[in-house]
Amino acid sequence: MRRAVLELENAASAAAERPLFDLDLTLGEGDAVVVLGLPGAGKTSLLRMIAGLDALSTGVLRLFGEDLATLSFAAARSLRDRVAVVFERGGIWANRTTTENLVLPVAYRTNVPIDALAASPRLREILDALGLGDVSDRPTAALDDSERRRVLLARALFAEPEILLFDEPQSGLSRAHQRAIASLLEVERRQRALTILFTDNDGRVEPYEADRPIVMHERRIVPGAVRLPERAMTELKRETAP
Repeated sequence: MRRAVLELENAASAAAERPLFDLDLTLGEGDAVVVLGLPGAGKTSLLRMIAGLDALSTGVLRLFGEDLATLSFAAARSLRDRVAVVFERGGIWANRTTTENLVLPVAYRTNVPIDALAASPRLREILDALGLGDVSDRPTAALDDSERRRVLLARALFAEPEILLFDEPQSGLSRAHQRAIASLLEVERRQRALTILFTDNDGRVEPYEADRPIVMHERRIVPGAVRLPERAMTELKRETAP
């Protein structure tokens, strides 16, 4: 049995508006799990809560077997540093180059010299795998939306997280770039036992590999569900109809 790296038990978020509730979830080392749900179902809020951006009001969140509520701030921060999150629209330093966006967070956390990180083979491998090799020295303000989206993923992977939270990986990307990302994530799972939790609106997750789905509906995880409820599918078809 795979070691549990993320556990939610009867958890609820402390958000004043539209909180999450009834959250039970376990991810094992190397798992890839997709969170299905319509816009507004709570998928991004779930990632925010796991990442520590939104607090819990009740329940338990364990990372790597440790209940975060019982730890000091420094100890909890150390565990959260092993988790990376890529939102559909994330923060990026527009006045920095692509390479600087990748290496600066790692340099701040580890005190490894910036030049050493910028020269690392892993940096080049990630940039090339995501089609960013030609823009490594370009300020990110000059990149298009697709390139910036891939820079955010490259930055997350360069930090070598043990858990990756990836919001809407298909959004704003060509099929070729989706396939490149899917291939890179599979390599990360095989070589580093990376655990991946990603979100999707409609269940058309290909080319991304998932071991299993979970379903969110009306701000909760639906126990045992593997696809969107019929009413939700009807709403989705209505929203996407020409």
